Amino acid sequence: MNVFIDSFIYYLKHERNYSPYTIQAYAKDLQQFEVYLEAKIGIFDPIQVDLDIARGWIVLLLEQKKSPVSVNRKLSSLKSFFKYLVKQGDIATNPLRLAVGPKTKKPLPYFVKEKEMEQLLDGDSFESDFEGVRDRLIVEMLYDTGIRRSELVGLKDSDVDFGLSQIKVTGKRNKQRLIPFADGLKEMMLAYESYRNREIELKEDWFFVRKNGVQLSPAMIYLIVKKKLSTIPTLTKRSPHILRHSFATSMLNNGAELNAVKELLGHSSLLSTSIYTHTTFEELKKVYHAHPRATEKEENMEIRIQAIHFDASEQLESFIQKKVSKLEQYFEGIISVEVSLKVVKPEVAKNKQVGIKLIIKSGELFAEKTADSFESAVDDAAEAIEKQLVKFKEKARLK
Repeated sequence: MNVFIDSFIYYLKHERNYSPYTIQAYAKDLQQFEVYLEAKIGIFDPIQVDLDIARGWIVLLLEQKKSPVSVNRKLSSLKSFFKYLVKQGDIATNPLRLAVGPKTKKPLPYFVKEKEMEQLLDGDSFESDFEGVRDRLIVEMLYDTGIRRSELVGLKDSDVDFGLSQIKVTGKRNKQRLIPFADGLKEMMLAYESYRNREIELKEDWFFVRKNGVQLSPAMIYLIVKKKLSTIPTLTKRSPHILRHSFATSMLNNGAELNAVKELLGHSSLLSTSIYTHTTFEELKKVYHAHPRATEKEENMEIRIQAIHFDASEQLESFIQKKVSKLEQYFEGIISVEVSLKVVKPEVAKNKQVGIKLIIKSGELFAEKTADSFESAVDDAAEAIEKQLVKFKEKARLK
């Protein structure tokens, strides 16, 4: 790889403590851009990269039938890379700070309904031998605790405290957290451990192992879960992460607080956890559609844009419309949005000011940000509003 990319990957690994899977994804994305840039200008030189080159790469990826989600992830990798180069002093400015990827509609997480999980776990699809006992515990633990596949693979005997009924897991960026487990899961874990210690010659301290005593791989966990979930005909996706989604959705459906679910999942932000509130709300809407008055026309959120002392371009207004429209996914009761654009202190670099005011049924929310471009200021203000909406919903849930 290029020396710039090597330095960035070292930074992700040793300073940011990113997981091996995340680092591998970044490296792959940057290697693909390196190939593109060498074909475009004959050399991989970050100094020569500009916004047009980045846009050309985005167009190429779309022409190669890459999904919008995949393209946006690659663009995010590239932005992080150039942001790092600015921080290191290798380039003066980030040429991709204004690059915008293709529009995507964020899908709601797939999850298994509680009744279907009960039928799977209480059924006869698991054998009574070592692998059958182990595989049933794997599915049960992923569903009962919401841990990630990598966290389950990395679980050691020393991480399990049967006295306190809790496990210690190591998540992203080597962050550790404690997760409690119920008596039913405790009995299954003790039964598995007894069977394993009696029948298997252990090589190391790993909790989940193969018949030869070696640590289970992430690929094996995936195959085990996919095989078991294939017995549920209504599922279109079958993976360990579906069980993590199912855990979170089930917790919220049964009255758990959003912040508590956030801590159990190991999320760094409530925004990551809030997607599960959309899942439960969508389920409620499906039920409500049976009501005779549910077919009434829904009100559309009104968006008003005011540019003070200048005329906003159609491109800028379109960008704002798309960005602000996404706020509806965080809160269903938005009546209108007012966006104000103003240039402050023309002599300084960061002089583009954006204010976003949300009118909701129970009040108003407001955020104002300043940046070197209106697009960046809109991004910052919208992100601030998103956080306010999440907190507002959480407070409303607790009343």
